[in-house]
Amino acid sequence: MIYRIHGWLVLCLGLSIAGAGAGCVVSDGDAPSLDGPLVSVRGAGTGPAPTGPAGTGPAGSASAGDLVASWVDAVQGVYGNGLSARALTRNALITNARANPVMVRVPLATESYADIGGEPELLFQLRHEPTREVMRYLASCALEPDQSLSYTDTSTGEKTTFPGEIGICPQWATGPAGAKCRQLITACLLSRVNAVGRNVTLSMRGQAFPEHRPGLLTPAPSVRAVTVTENSDVIPSFARCTTEVSGASRDCGWTAGHIGSCTPGSHVYLGVGGEPLGDCDADPSSAVGLSPGDTVVRVCSGIRGCDTSSPDHIEPGEARCSGRSEPALHFVCPASGHFSVMNGPRTSGPAAGAPGLGRVLGALVQQHKRFSVTSHPRPHPTPPPGAVSILEASFEDAEYPAPEARVFRWREGAFYGSFWGENPLNDLLTAGLNEVTKDGVFHGARASGQSVFRHAFACTGEYWTDQAAYVEHRLCAGAGEEKDCVAISVGACGDAHAFTDCPPLDQCSVADGGLVEGDGDFQECKGSLGGTWHHPITVYLNHPSDVIRDSPFARFVSGALFIDAPLCR
Repeated sequence: MIYRIHGWLVLCLGLSIAGAGAGCVVSDGDAPSLDGPLVSVRGAGTGPAPTGPAGTGPAGSASAGDLVASWVDAVQGVYGNGLSARALTRNALITNARANPVMVRVPLATESYADIGGEPELLFQLRHEPTREVMRYLASCALEPDQSLSYTDTSTGEKTTFPGEIGICPQWATGPAGAKCRQLITACLLSRVNAVGRNVTLSMRGQAFPEHRPGLLTPAPSVRAVTVTENSDVIPSFARCTTEVSGASRDCGWTAGHIGSCTPGSHVYLGVGGEPLGDCDADPSSAVGLSPGDTVVRVCSGIRGCDTSSPDHIEPGEARCSGRSEPALHFVCPASGHFSVMNGPRTSGPAAGAPGLGRVLGALVQQHKRFSVTSHPRPHPTPPPGAVSILEASFEDAEYPAPEARVFRWREGAFYGSFWGENPLNDLLTAGLNEVTKDGVFHGARASGQSVFRHAFACTGEYWTDQAAYVEHRLCAGAGEEKDCVAISVGACGDAHAFTDCPPLDQCSVADGGLVEGDGDFQECKGSLGGTWHHPITVYLNHPSDVIRDSPFARFVSGALFIDAPLCR
């Protein structure tokens, strides 16, 4: 239900597309409930990065930390958004008229791009740094975590490795990319374009190749706390301690737990141990971290981990729950409705714990610590100035870990099409432009003021009131005549009328693909020139303004969302 109060559009939060206990219903346009079981997927992380997990050294080095991280990340399916629109519109491979058709006819492999012996149209093109950025995301989308390709610039001797991550099209490593593969990789790259210059974690949903990856692009039963900052730097608390340090206030030696959900303002009790919490009372004498397991716990607001000095660090109170000996914390649920958990041994450092395999096993134990959670209702919220009343979100019990579908519940829209195929580039991208010469000089095309790709499209989900403006902020680089976009905005994916009074555009004829019922992935989507694209990827966000600078949403207030935006343009 939606209320407009003195120009404010007020909608209930506490929405749960995980189904049970939803606090309120937001018209027929709301994301569907997820009634079926959640499927665990392989591959995760926060996007391509030049280094591995904190303290493990360069990517590709098989340290104990790398082994732990790769095993643990197999439980979730969220990915990083950080590809610049500028790089995707001005790179020497996909927007290079000569290289474009060749790169999908040959394997996505080191040999194809080598300066000596590589494909003639691809020679030297990876000497261009923005092109290497595109290749990092291309390899991340297409290849499995145990696959990669590399490029050595023979003029400098510098070697760059492009690791796999999601594994949408691993067969491209050994042969050409088929039509379905090309569409899925296009959708993946479009999904990961970033207009805000910061690391954004998002949930991608769709239908890849179920015959070899049945759970890929499907919401997972849990999501781990993000371990990097918005600048893609490792949060210091997740780095190894260089000296032995004890206690919960240290900013090193922590392990990422999961993300939980709760009703903003409610009182949450989180206890170590799988046994359900009973009655809990504040108990200043309760010694957090002095349990038999020597565990310390930190709670942060949102989906990222945090340091002690971070504004996202939630200062908890100690609690005693039903006479349990394990530590328990009491905190107030933040306005975001999500909290991330960090845990670790009471003492951490080079000398703490067993070396080698013992340390790996110890880290795995910390990664998979069991927790139990309970919560109590919050006090009534205070309306914002000028609003005569608000629609309060109904109380929902806290959930830890929360399923991916509940952590990422804002359906941003769908991305689809193909960067490759017949006449894929606009008329300004002629042969000889967006190419790198043997001496490393990049000859870029001038700005087109339009999409550089003829067959790449984006449509918006039900929450956005100005679809074209939203996509422009999301997928375009530059402004005015100097602007280039990586996709054509075609309006709303589905019927937005029930939510915003906008005309129903229905660009996608299926609002919930049948492979996993209830995951809310758009399918069968139209392009601006007619025809239907069968392999889109739908993006869900943790917060509606995560991937654009100017959100059409005003702010969150005590669990209600207040929208101050025109309805349609």
